[in-house]
Amino acid sequence: MNQPTGNQPPSPPAQNPPLSPTPGFVGGGFKAAGFKPSSPDSPVSPPAAETKAPPQSSDQASAPSVAVVASKGNGKGPGAKTIALVIFLVLLLAGLVAGFGKIRSFISSAQGSCEPEAVSESNLTANSVEIVFRTGKACKTEVAYGTSKQALLLKVPEAMASLNHRIRLTPLLASTTYYYQIESEDKKLGEVRSFLTKPPAATPVPTAAPTAIPTQSTASPSAGLYTLEDFQAQFGSDSAEFDVDKNGVVNMRDWLMYQKED
Repeated sequence: MNQPTGNQPPSPPAQNPPLSPTPGFVGGGFKAAGFKPSSPDSPVSPPAAETKAPPQSSDQASAPSVAVVASKGNGKGPGAKTIALVIFLVLLLAGLVAGFGKIRSFISSAQGSCEPEAVSESNLTANSVEIVFRTGKACKTEVAYGTSKQALLLKVPEAMASLNHRIRLTPLLASTTYYYQIESEDKKLGEVRSFLTKPPAATPVPTAAPTAIPTQSTASPSAGLYTLEDFQAQFGSDSAEFDVDKNGVVNMRDWLMYQKED
């Protein structure tokens, strides 16, 4: 070791190296949160190496978002179920109403209706006709008729309800077209039909009583019933009554003989 010479200043005293901060403490001696102070003798462990999470696949990466969506969907579930239930009830009610209408129509059809079937005109004459038809159930009907399709002003009602109907229309005009429609309880049934009455019956022409042709009298010309004019009207004929001489022809000689006999 070199000794200082007389003119050299003395060397400064050796200083201890600065102490490194004690593990587990920060700054001015405050205890770091979550760290336990280590004893001076305990070896200082090196800081733990930062562990990195392994890379996630695309399916794993999307899992949180799917979970979030499912969580949101579950949150709105009760409202959607309520709407679906309301729609179901509305459709069910509509189906019940439609079904009830069909059932009622089926029952009504099974029971029959007053719609006329097999309509025809019977016993048609110049001034009358019978409208014949039948219905599916006992109905009280009437026939409205007239000479115009737009004005069926005349009506003939039935006395009682029945299945088979026969309604007579009279008096009618001969050789005339009539229109008619069947009704029940002021409801028009079926279509408007028509018929043509027959022409009037031929009236027999009165024949004059045959005029009796006077028979020739067999009386003798001597009865004095004839005149010259009567004989002249028979001249040239073979009238046995005026052929006095019975020669087969009436002439003046017959007249002369008639006068002599008279």
